[in-house]
Amino acid sequence: MTDNDNTPRLIGRSQAAAYCNITPTAFSGWVRTNKMPPPIPGTRKWDKRAIDAKLDEISGLATKDNAGETDLQKWKRERDARRARGGKN
Repeated sequence: MTDNDNTPRLIGRSQAAAYCNITPTAFSGWVRTNKMPPPIPGTRKWDKRAIDAKLDEISGLATKDNAGETDLQKWKRERDARRARGGKN
């Protein structure tokens, strides 16, 4: 990521979609299908670094194993994603 100091790290849905060069509707679909991370819990903002990490993962540049994610971390991440979507724990 090559952001300068004036670029915000947290971005809204439209900005996140533009960052990925897709429409906001497509971005929402990607979030629903776990291609993109959910917004930060309690907000409507996405972390650009989380988007970058997910893009690295789905493009094959990085894997969860390479990132050192433990089973507990994976479970917590998936639980938080379900909560952000309004699903059950």
